[in-house]
Amino acid sequence: MSIVLVSIPGTLLAQESEPRVIACPGPSLAPMFKKVPDRESAPIMLRSWQFDATQSGPAEAREQVELERADQYLATDLLRYDPDSKTVTMPGQVSYQDSVIHITGSNAQYNFLDENGHFSAVDYGLTGSSARGNASQITVESGNYSVLRQLQFTTCPGESPEWMLTADELELDFEAGMGKARKAKLEFFDIPILYLPYISFPIDDRRKTGFLYPLISTANDNGFEIGTPFYWNIAPNHDATIIPRYFTNRGAAVTGEYRFITPRTRGRVDFDWLPSDKKTRKLRYHYRFDHQARLSQRWSSAILIDRVSDDQYFQDFANSLASASRQYLRSKAGIYGGGHYWTFSVIADDFQVVDDAVNALNEPYRRLPRIAFNLDRPLGLQGLRLQMDTELVYFDREIGATGSRFDIFPRVEWNIGTNWGYMKPSVGYRYTAYELDWRGLPGETSPDRGMEIVSFDSGVFLEKDKGNGRTQTLEPRIFYLYVPYKNQQALPDFDSAPFTFGFSQLFHFNRFTGADLQSDANQLTLALTTRSISRVSGHELWSLSFGQIVYFEPQRVMPTLLDEPLDDSASPFIAEFVLNPTKGLSSRLAAQWDWQNSEIDVAILGVTHTASNGRRLGAEYRFRRDNLDQFDLRYYQPINERWRVMGRVNYSIQDSDLLSAEAGFEYDSCCWALRMVAKRFLRNREGEHRDALFIQLVLKGLGNFGRRSAPLFYDLAE
Repeated sequence: MSIVLVSIPGTLLAQESEPRVIACPGPSLAPMFKKVPDRESAPIMLRSWQFDATQSGPAEAREQVELERADQYLATDLLRYDPDSKTVTMPGQVSYQDSVIHITGSNAQYNFLDENGHFSAVDYGLTGSSARGNASQITVESGNYSVLRQLQFTTCPGESPEWMLTADELELDFEAGMGKARKAKLEFFDIPILYLPYISFPIDDRRKTGFLYPLISTANDNGFEIGTPFYWNIAPNHDATIIPRYFTNRGAAVTGEYRFITPRTRGRVDFDWLPSDKKTRKLRYHYRFDHQARLSQRWSSAILIDRVSDDQYFQDFANSLASASRQYLRSKAGIYGGGHYWTFSVIADDFQVVDDAVNALNEPYRRLPRIAFNLDRPLGLQGLRLQMDTELVYFDREIGATGSRFDIFPRVEWNIGTNWGYMKPSVGYRYTAYELDWRGLPGETSPDRGMEIVSFDSGVFLEKDKGNGRTQTLEPRIFYLYVPYKNQQALPDFDSAPFTFGFSQLFHFNRFTGADLQSDANQLTLALTTRSISRVSGHELWSLSFGQIVYFEPQRVMPTLLDEPLDDSASPFIAEFVLNPTKGLSSRLAAQWDWQNSEIDVAILGVTHTASNGRRLGAEYRFRRDNLDQFDLRYYQPINERWRVMGRVNYSIQDSDLLSAEAGFEYDSCCWALRMVAKRFLRNREGEHRDALFIQLVLKGLGNFGRRSAPLFYDLAE
């Protein structure tokens, strides 16, 4: 270790010394600090106006004394240095700072050999953070460990901080990322809200076992809820969170989460367990197990088990309309593989229906198992490809026919493409065969169906330079589809249903999902898209797409035997307009017009806006004849740097009923935040609503109390 002694005027010292910038802290007590530089090999530089030293005795520096080594900086008016013990003593006012902490005190002593120091009657702060306070004494060891006694701590600026933590002793272990406090008391606006004889907490983003701050909410049917999470850092690749909870109207419950990850696997277990519901006098639970594994470079597996104790569970405990309106839970297990031209999967799945309104005859079938193989391989000639979709599945259910189904759809497609357009003819044959058990009902045990599927898809890309930095495109497209009619009344209905008609259905070979029904077709789709695009940024100012199917023959394959064939000459006219006039404003208008009845079948109107001040607006209107008529409004408004308000309304015009609504506010300062959201949403088909209140208090640098509601706009979530 070497020492460099320098004596220079104080004016120059003032010019070279730059103040540290202390920013508002993040969600942890202190940010992750950079790696401490090598202090042992670094020279010690001493500056002062006066310096006295002997060859073997101690040295003394006086007046504007500054000492530096690597990241360490120390300033005082009187400094005594013992070269034998490498100890510095400062009997007067002193200040010290390094990559972790900065301190001012009435006196201090520091040993460079052990990197230990003692400071008395100090004010301190954590470097890179607004975390600060005072203490009767601070002990610094090795730059990575500090002990503070009789201390106060806050992250709030100013002389009167909004919250203050006091403790008899606080240990900060920066190497381990842990802090420990004894006889700690927390005050919020001078009101004591928490006392703990002992508390340990993380001081960076590393995980640590211990209790987290409580979760608090209330609802009109479940009453007041409080939970105290316990986090268990089992290993670097395993952790768990256990939350004992209590509902005043339901009783005690436990919520848990376990996560694990290995080089080849990852998984998660979530559960809620209520041993005895005060209202139903029954056990209530929900658990979910999700596991994925990488078996090899091409093969993987996945397991999902999702189960609930009863049909009313989500209606009673959901925190949102989406959760309360779930109809079924799916559990599955599968093995998946894939190569350059192929994919393969074997899955088995099961469904638990959690909606009383679902008739037993409409419940989904279990697939035990489903084997699928898909091929997409070039055949040598440029653009020519062999494609094949294959499926073998066994359907099982307590009610209705059961059995196996084999479905194969090989086809040859030739994609002839240029930079101005394309042609894509396709010829295929779809064959479906069954082995059935009708359970005493009349029906064929081994029905089958085979039909040709021929299509021709073609489009052109035309561009025109508008002269204002934008390009106007014109993209006409035609799609012809021919599928001969085959009587399919002898086939069961395992998983088929009509597709929701939309723009993509103009170019699909089947009007039904699954393989039980294959629609007949002799039709031509005419479509046109035009866009306005910036030549510089590629930003799309607007686009307009519309199209319609022209039917040359009636459609005879229908969802049920009671449905009459459709002899319409054309499908509904579909149009979609998207407008993005600015980076923060976008809108979409889509509609389906029925020429036969001169009425709108479907309409969607949506607008989203983001202002430069952070204001967000989302508005959407959705209409589907005889099925849906509702609007959804969302609003988020920053009033100033600290205050924000938000609200949402989702209303069904068809049912004259409020689906969901919420309103709340956020207050956010440099050291604390408060969020309060009131929600009301439909919880069941009987029209009952749940009223809930979510409150969250965040003490920045220390933790948060309560529960936050789901954000209106997910890109605003912390």
